[in-house]
Amino acid sequence: MDLVHLTGWAALAITVGAVVFRAGYRMGREDASGFGEDQERRQETSYTFRGLNFLLSDEPDKAIEAFVNVVRINSETVEIHLSLGNLFRSRGEVGRAIRIHQNLIARPNLSDAHRKAALYALAEDYRQGGFVDRAVDAYRRVLDLDAHHRKALAGLQALHENEGRWDMALEVLRRLTRVTGEEDPRREAHLLIKIGLDLSRAGGESDQQPAVEWFRKAVRVYPGCVEAFRLLGEAQLAQGKVKAAIQSFATLKKNRPSHFFMLVEPLKRAYAQKGDLEGFESCMRDAVNAPAASPRLVALWSRELQSHNRTREAVDVLLKGYSKYPGSVVLARLLVRLLEHLNREEEALGVAVRCLDHLLSQQPGFQCSQCGFQAQDIYWKCPQCHRWDTMEPM
Repeated sequence: MDLVHLTGWAALAITVGAVVFRAGYRMGREDASGFGEDQERRQETSYTFRGLNFLLSDEPDKAIEAFVNVVRINSETVEIHLSLGNLFRSRGEVGRAIRIHQNLIARPNLSDAHRKAALYALAEDYRQGGFVDRAVDAYRRVLDLDAHHRKALAGLQALHENEGRWDMALEVLRRLTRVTGEEDPRREAHLLIKIGLDLSRAGGESDQQPAVEWFRKAVRVYPGCVEAFRLLGEAQLAQGKVKAAIQSFATLKKNRPSHFFMLVEPLKRAYAQKGDLEGFESCMRDAVNAPAASPRLVALWSRELQSHNRTREAVDVLLKGYSKYPGSVVLARLLVRLLEHLNREEEALGVAVRCLDHLLSQQPGFQCSQCGFQAQDIYWKCPQCHRWDTMEPM
């Protein structure tokens, strides 16, 4: 059973356990008072205990059967109804889950807490069943009862996002941030980008300024957003603002140097429009020599040098980059080819062997034949599935 289902089972077990405890406590009080318990109540308690045992024994079908008997005997057991509906949903029986939760909501004497729980469960049913508008309505009804309901806000935000309703998703995300106090700048930045892209398509090449403003907002929210800087720079280039575009691309080099390689092509175009290819080369040298320069950036610059027949300079760039990233297959492959081209076969072989040795040192040496767990050292008892003597050499 995977972690997601295990978490659901645990929640259901806790809920049912609380019901069992209350039933047992009530039965004990009645026995102590001399009234005893009637046969129907005893059957309800018995089925509840059975359901809990089946649940803990990972026998969901028998657990469902026991809990169905509980609700047949006592239709007022709200917690069991809620949990049973959630269990049906987790097993893909969305229709049955919807019916159970709808019947709960229809009860006139349902407490606000139970109504809120049933509405949230119904929203989850609708979402899983693909009934988007109904799910949105159910989430909003939950928020009418409790404007700070975190799960309902998170569910509604995810739903709007999945449907491409970027402005609504952004609005709910900001509400969720106010409720939780936990910001999500990366998500917010990409929602701002999506809104800007819609405006960009609507405005065409002649009117990119509204989109630019949204890209600027994304950059302010998350200064490391690669896509925001790319789109901002591209839009500025389209507007003829070459200097501003170069500045946008260069800012990312400082804010998130590991991803700067993704902006090399538009940066080159910007410098070409400016008529300053020497400036492009200077910028690239600084970027490649920076401590956070990625293997992909090194590879791009070496290819650029090679395209201008500057092979020896390309090799020097690769050698320096490879000394920092000895496990980079991309750099090793380029370096081996260039060294062979320069008739430096012995060096090429050394690079290939070093790369292979590095990769092998990172590979797991053993794998569990039962669950697939991998490790560099052997474990006689698998740490994942806890079976004995199942680790096989790879």
